[in-house]
Amino acid sequence: MGLFDSIKNSFGKGAPSADVTTAPSQVLREAGLDPSGLKFGFGNQSITVSGEMGAEADRQKILDVLAALPGIESVEDQMTAAVEPAPKAADAEPEAPAEPTENVGAAGARTYTVVSGDTLWKISGQMYGEGSHYMKIFEANTDVLEHPDRIFPGQVLRIPDL
Repeated sequence: MGLFDSIKNSFGKGAPSADVTTAPSQVLREAGLDPSGLKFGFGNQSITVSGEMGAEADRQKILDVLAALPGIESVEDQMTAAVEPAPKAADAEPEAPAEPTENVGAAGARTYTVVSGDTLWKISGQMYGEGSHYMKIFEANTDVLEHPDRIFPGQVLRIPDL
């Protein structure tokens, strides 16, 4: 049962189920798309997707994946594309890095790619020298993370300045 089945059930159009729901961001990740920068809104059998997507080429793929979700009849597109320089072949990023990576973007924004065994506390300790700032990282990544205790290898997190 998906997220939209749960929504449908809450309006009395089905029997509740004990299945775990899947968030739109997770569905996009499973389809090989990067949902970071996107926000989702829900209406009656509709979903609105807004925010900044990584590449213009992904727009239609995102819309197709969301439109295919059970219980969704329409998808409203309010996305904008991030302006990125064309990647060079030598700059290709590995699919699943074996080591955690920290990158600094052009605007000085740092990112961190999650590896197996990471927690926000551990990442906060590495980035800030103190694990207790983990909620700062969570709050900067609510478009990607649904709960501070649920992070997955391969997720790219924005690391805000303190």
